[in-house]
Amino acid sequence: MTNSNKTGFTCGDILLIPDFKEAVVLAGADGLHRPITRVNVMEVPDVIDWVRPGEFLITSGFPFRDDPEAIADLIPALASRGVAAIGIKTRRFIDAIPKRALEAAEALGFPIFELPASTVFSDVVRDIMERVLVQEARELSLLQSRFQKLSQQLLYGAGIEEFLQTLDGMVNNPVVLVDDEDHVLLSPQAAQAVGRSGQPLSWSRLREESALGVSFLTVGDRRIRAYISAVNHHFNNCFIILLEWNQEYSVVDRLTIERVGILVGLEMMNANARKEVEAKYIDQFLQDWLSGRIVTVEDVKLRAEACGCPLAEEHGFHAGTVRWTSGKPSLKQLQLAVKRIRARLSGERVLATVLEGGLAFVASAPPQGEARKPVEALIHELKGLGLSEGTPSACLGGRVEGANQVQHSYQQARKILHISTVCDMREPYIDYRGLGAFQLLYLLPESEEVQSYRDRFIVPLLEYDRKHGTTLVETLKKYFRNNRNAKKTAGELFTHYNTVNYRVERVCELLGIDPGDGDDIFQLQLAVKLQEMRPNAVSGGDNGIPLSV
Repeated sequence: MTNSNKTGFTCGDILLIPDFKEAVVLAGADGLHRPITRVNVMEVPDVIDWVRPGEFLITSGFPFRDDPEAIADLIPALASRGVAAIGIKTRRFIDAIPKRALEAAEALGFPIFELPASTVFSDVVRDIMERVLVQEARELSLLQSRFQKLSQQLLYGAGIEEFLQTLDGMVNNPVVLVDDEDHVLLSPQAAQAVGRSGQPLSWSRLREESALGVSFLTVGDRRIRAYISAVNHHFNNCFIILLEWNQEYSVVDRLTIERVGILVGLEMMNANARKEVEAKYIDQFLQDWLSGRIVTVEDVKLRAEACGCPLAEEHGFHAGTVRWTSGKPSLKQLQLAVKRIRARLSGERVLATVLEGGLAFVASAPPQGEARKPVEALIHELKGLGLSEGTPSACLGGRVEGANQVQHSYQQARKILHISTVCDMREPYIDYRGLGAFQLLYLLPESEEVQSYRDRFIVPLLEYDRKHGTTLVETLKKYFRNNRNAKKTAGELFTHYNTVNYRVERVCELLGIDPGDGDDIFQLQLAVKLQEMRPNAVSGGDNGIPLSV
């Protein structure tokens, strides 16, 4: 990395001024690159309260006439306040600058200039400030030129990618743009730098450091400085990163990054407006498609292509809807979830929208393939959003081959949603096969005969659990779900498998059934399934706990 990108008028430039031809740098030569933005004259001992960053401080030595050693104590304080350098006139009030002061300045890289006794301070102020103002005028002109060029680019529709390419060339360093959805846009030099690193970089973590302005990150085997600037107040989560890769960035480079944030914000507002219009067309298409309002395959394909989501040839389709085990998200949260899914899962063969107050989706599957992978990606994304206290569960309708038959798959998914809700199923992925016996038991009316059958098995167990503080009913549910595997059930209940066997035997004793009789066990399992479907419908008490048997 080079330092060719010189920053303004520096301490080293002082030696180029004719009036300073007899000035000598006594210490702190490592700090000659420090920029100077103003000049201040020191003729009082308590000047430390009045200095400003970037100042070149000059003194006749009068404040130190009685105690020259006080200069050594002043140097660290000036350096900590950001003062650029100090010039001290000798052979009038003090004969020489103390050795201790020079050592302190050398250690801090803080330049000390020895000024000849003939130095006129008014000339010093005039000469330095003239050059500072000329340099600032040049920088301002460069900044204005850059801003104008970039404005023209966006005005004539160049787009963000070309904009970043031009900005990359202006500052001769890589530039990265991160939007509020953590999409990353890289300038050409940034793409090369990231490509060489051979590993993904977490740009979004720098968002919290944007208020600080400067951060450090490792790219490959290099540790580099990065300047971070928020785009503007409309896009608080969007920021631009300038990487100090080829050369040190200058003040003008930093100001350029800050000022172009306004342009980037305007372009992103336009892009977001376009995305919102496009999103409405996609929503309308998906809602019409899932509801069966698009009759022919040709119309479905035309609408899909017009929305920018063409259908894959020879693929089948599964429609589905999402159920939350508790705490259904609000409409606004669902809309944000749809936006996130479209942005992150564009290549996963799944399209989502808000329909009938819930999140509906269509997943395509290749011939002889299934839609489980894109649906799992959808659920994973929803879990990451944390929209509610409950977990999302995908209710997936059966596969249809024709694009004009998707509404049948969606209606089946709605039925699965209803059954899984009634039966309190909590699996992350439920299709018609996953309903098991529930798809038949669901069809049974809540008649007196069904209720009597269920209560004959369940009520005695609930009453026993209530009186003795046991969990016979819960054990039975897990026991049957695990295909009567006592060890697996014990693992889920965090108990010994002999305990599970004992509980099952106790159930059989209470109900007077034979654990070795397949028909008895089947009837018990049916009763447990009926109770799972409607846990609050057991007669005799509230919340499934009977008052008497």
